Amino acid sequence: MSRGLVVAVAGLTALLTGCTAVNTAYIPTARNGRDPFITSGDIREPYQSLGLLQVTRKGVIIFGAIDPAGTDLTAGFQEMLPRVREMGGDGLINVRWQQTQYTALARVFSIFLLGMLPGEVTITGEVVRLRRAGEPARSPSL
Repeated sequence: MSRGLVVAVAGLTALLTGCTAVNTAYIPTARNGRDPFITSGDIREPYQSLGLLQVTRKGVIIFGAIDPAGTDLTAGFQEMLPRVREMGGDGLINVRWQQTQYTALARVFSIFLLGMLPGEVTITGEVVRLRRAGEPARSPSL
């Protein structure tokens, strides 16, 4: 093979097998201004822990691009936030997540191999209620 062809194939392979993925989650804000907050760390304000909450969504990614089951971060957080409200929480702290990710090359090959890839997102966090000034500590209701 010519040297130019080898360089072109190596460059194309490197381009299609990049391992960097950037995911963002869009969480819509309600009009009442009382949306739960989300942070991956702890907070300095006094709070009461209401327990751990975990959401897992599983499904298939069709042809490397179509995600009918919603196995992305946005869908996971949108499922989680109503549960935070149901528990009486003001927010989630120490949030951790794990999501199935595929390289561009794997997504392209999935078109030829039945067109489906398994997808999953798991989000875990601690539901907390902020303590207001002068409010005594309460035990969580079960």
